[in-house]
Amino acid sequence: MPKLIPPQDGIAIRMYRIGHGDCFLLAFPRTVILTEVEGPLSSGDDPVYVLIDCGYKPGSQSTEFLHGKSASEIVTHLRESCGDRLDLAIATHEHQDHLNAIWKKRDPYFAKLAIDETWLAWTEKPDDPLAIRLRKANHDQLLGLIGARNRLAMALGEGNPDVQQIDLLLGLETGEESGDFPTPEARFGAASPDASVNKQGLKLLKDKAAAARGVRYCYPGDGPLILPGTAVKVYVLGPPYSEELIEDEDPKGAEGFPDDRPHGFSLGAAALSESGGESPFAHRFGVPLDEARSGGNAPGNAFFSEHYGSGDEGETRRDGAEVADDAPFRRIDTDWLLAATDQALAMAQGTNNTSLVLAFELPNTKKVLLFVGDAQRGNWVSWADLTWTVDGAEVTTRDLFGRTVLYKVGHHGSHNATLAGNESDPWPNLSWMASGSAAGELAAMITAVNKWALEKAEWVHPLPAIKTALEAKASGRVFQTDTDTPPKPANVTAAAWKTFTDRAEFDDLFFDYVVFDR
Repeated sequence: MPKLIPPQDGIAIRMYRIGHGDCFLLAFPRTVILTEVEGPLSSGDDPVYVLIDCGYKPGSQSTEFLHGKSASEIVTHLRESCGDRLDLAIATHEHQDHLNAIWKKRDPYFAKLAIDETWLAWTEKPDDPLAIRLRKANHDQLLGLIGARNRLAMALGEGNPDVQQIDLLLGLETGEESGDFPTPEARFGAASPDASVNKQGLKLLKDKAAAARGVRYCYPGDGPLILPGTAVKVYVLGPPYSEELIEDEDPKGAEGFPDDRPHGFSLGAAALSESGGESPFAHRFGVPLDEARSGGNAPGNAFFSEHYGSGDEGETRRDGAEVADDAPFRRIDTDWLLAATDQALAMAQGTNNTSLVLAFELPNTKKVLLFVGDAQRGNWVSWADLTWTVDGAEVTTRDLFGRTVLYKVGHHGSHNATLAGNESDPWPNLSWMASGSAAGELAAMITAVNKWALEKAEWVHPLPAIKTALEAKASGRVFQTDTDTPPKPANVTAAAWKTFTDRAEFDDLFFDYVVFDR
């Protein structure tokens, strides 16, 4: 299988159809040969290869929803496409659907892949004080959620839909699949940094880079950095160095697209208690359930047994009563635990907002490729005031957006990961993109398997209103993981559509797209 080769006057972007998740291989013409002072010598005339994330949600690649290809098949193809060498690996944030195809316990996917350099967000820096605090809070929250999840599973059963929804969200944080745990208690081990698939994936990327040019932790406003081996400039936009902004998830007012298929989740915190899954109320206010149902001699037990019942679905103690005092629907034993689903969702969104956001500027035309990971509202609005000085001139986020010709759509097209608005609005939004010299060239890439997201996860990815806006803004040039070839819009000429399709390749495993720098 041949390597991914870009044109000499452009770059090639390969979007792997790995499932509901992100995996991008970028190939840039090599224009600079590194010296021993700058780092290890580059591999001859090979292109400069950059990987951005590699992960997916388990099950989303099955033949029911996509092509049925395994992660191993995808990674094998990726390794062959870059000749088993990456100049740069970028991990945007610590979620399963961005990292779980990097490492596994036996024969890690990337074991034989050489990596010269790795870029991560500042949130992964070992000695950054705010990063340490955020990781500690995330770990404590994860332990509490696992405890609440196990209590709920004991009460309702492992196959209960609410339990399965929590497992899906917890999997994002740890990288594990539900079937990886022989016992409920084993889930606590997945929260350990030494055991998590996500953590091990990051460690592998860092260890490989440490033996070559090293690891860079990126802060907002850094740069422009120079992509090794090229003259491409890379601007770091996010994540913001602000706990408040990282916790700011949902668009406000005109920032949001019409929620024509809302998630239906609310925020709750009842699942988090100091006891890691016990009732949020002090023990002195309760009676152990088994003791109360036994009808023993303790004060109140007889009343409880008569009016609450033993828990059998068919029991009624008062024959002929219109509604029995001990009817099962009166019981709220586990209702508080159901808030664990809301808190797990909030935790996942907070991690999304730690996404590393990068803008790649091509050297000749100054066209921009924008990769935002799963950045949400707080991340987006933080970019508005960023500036850089290049050759004595100021570069702003609005400048970069105006020259954007490729947008990796945030968080699979979720409602809170692409902001709406007008060009005159002060916050970065879709209208800012491709508004200058790049007008008419924008293409977008959505890493979503819609049927899987709706049926298995109850996620609206992509939100129809966002998909419609992207199609309008990009004149139909929208790639989506589960769509073989985008249809030509009625208002686009055949010649214009051919210009687009001539620069693209649509394969079962990937989409390729070329952006010319001329």
